[in-house]
Amino acid sequence: MDNLLELHKIAAAHLYGIKKSSLNKLMNKVGSLESIFTTPIVRLSQQTGISENRLRSMKREKALERAQCIHNFNKRHGISHLFYQESNYPFQLKECKDGPISLNILGPLNLKNRKIVAMVGTRKCSHFAKEIVNEIIASFKGEDIVVLSGLALGVDTHIHESCLKHNVPTAAILGHGLQMIYPRENRQTAKRIIDSGGALISEFDYRKKPSKYTFPQRNRIIAGMADITVVIESAIKGGSMITAELANGYSRDVMACPNSMINKSFGGCNELIKKNKAHLLADANDLFELMNWNKKSEVILDFDLTREETSIVNSIQQKQEIHINEIIQNTNLSAAKVQSTLMQLELKNLIFSAPNLCYSSKI
Repeated sequence: MDNLLELHKIAAAHLYGIKKSSLNKLMNKVGSLESIFTTPIVRLSQQTGISENRLRSMKREKALERAQCIHNFNKRHGISHLFYQESNYPFQLKECKDGPISLNILGPLNLKNRKIVAMVGTRKCSHFAKEIVNEIIASFKGEDIVVLSGLALGVDTHIHESCLKHNVPTAAILGHGLQMIYPRENRQTAKRIIDSGGALISEFDYRKKPSKYTFPQRNRIIAGMADITVVIESAIKGGSMITAELANGYSRDVMACPNSMINKSFGGCNELIKKNKAHLLADANDLFELMNWNKKSEVILDFDLTREETSIVNSIQQKQEIHINEIIQNTNLSAAKVQSTLMQLELKNLIFSAPNLCYSSKI
């Protein structure tokens, strides 16, 4: 039964002419995803008011056959499948009307309730862009931020490599299926992303090859999944500009690094800033201020914390709310020591207590 439900979830993304919005309407009318695939066409037409010809054009049987192949491939290669109604599907992407019905994820990265920054840029990048990427990524270390990019040559590659260097979680959103890595030059980078705890993510059938159509589709996932999109360096026309436009369309924040006035081939960022389509990003702190994200590492340095206080603060910061028993377990401190230290941290106004012996961080 569970296996059949999983097949229906995969097949839903491959119904001909069906997007997330129309799938929602269908499920609301028939009561479940299963009914879309198991109810006879004549009855389905009566329930939904949709013509029999239109329903047949969804090609349910073909979608199910395709789903079985994808399910088998995913199982062989340890790929997880996320349906848009599942709780661990990225909530940012759920808000996008044109978001994908499902995602295929290779790697252990958990995207639930994470701060997500998309970073994009041109394939033929300058040395200046590489330095900016390194500086911004270095500021994310220890901040529980996941960085998305597209695994393309140029800026994308430097983004992923910098994340690996600074131990910042990263995910590559692919413009093709998970049977291959494009470009070939980034195969080792892709492997290291997975080995470091990151992920490769694709909405496509594992056999799908890259094309001029798949990359714009990929860009909407990058923009839709992120809380903020950062354009490092770009020409006035290109994939990065498309991603910035998509992010604006989703009412997400966009930042851009000002580029040289002399080199006109990198005029995209300046154009975004000039037209108020992006906030100016002069240094990494600008992003934290715009998003109202406190930098944990900097805030803690402002206080003279004991070893026990630092351990407990770090434990509390891992979750929005944490029970005292979990703090004791995480820190290996005695219950009495944790209770007294929590009281001191409250007096220092660094944490606050919630009902039922739970605590949250103020920093």
